[in-house]
Amino acid sequence: MGGHNELHKELIDRCKVGDIKAQYSLYKLFSKSLYNVVIRFMNNKMDADEIVQDTFITAFKKMENFEGKGAFGQWLKRIAINNCISVLRKRKIHFYDIDTFQVAADAVEEIDEQIDPGIVHRAIRELPDKARTILNLYALEGYKHREISEILGITESTSKTQYKRAKQILLDKLKNIIHEN
Repeated sequence: MGGHNELHKELIDRCKVGDIKAQYSLYKLFSKSLYNVVIRFMNNKMDADEIVQDTFITAFKKMENFEGKGAFGQWLKRIAINNCISVLRKRKIHFYDIDTFQVAADAVEEIDEQIDPGIVHRAIRELPDKARTILNLYALEGYKHREISEILGITESTSKTQYKRAKQILLDKLKNIIHEN
């Protein structure tokens, strides 16, 4: 495991002095996993590809800011998520307070069948942008509601409510998919 970190450190040091081959090596190492994160937010290949490119451009420009305290992949992922959010904001996706939405009182009983992860990903992609973003940040990226509220400029209760709503919609979608099959 230490070997990976040493390799990354060597490549990062070379990138800091503008070594293009090292940049390409880091790109090859991290672009696929980064794309998998970004596609969950952006929902289409063209946007996702563009954000991955922009993320690497930003990272290479700001390479001297990476102090090596955490994993390089995590640092890169944070830049990518910030890029996703800023694109979503520009598209006027408002993270308004949805306390007025009635989250179904009779919460859907948990689905006990084994579900193909591909189906779950498809259902997540169909969520409204706001709900999908919060679900991704909270459930998949491990952000706390307090952090999400700061990132998106919403209240903590809005983040929690949107998350509940996203889960509700997701469960409904999954139930429908199961009944169709």
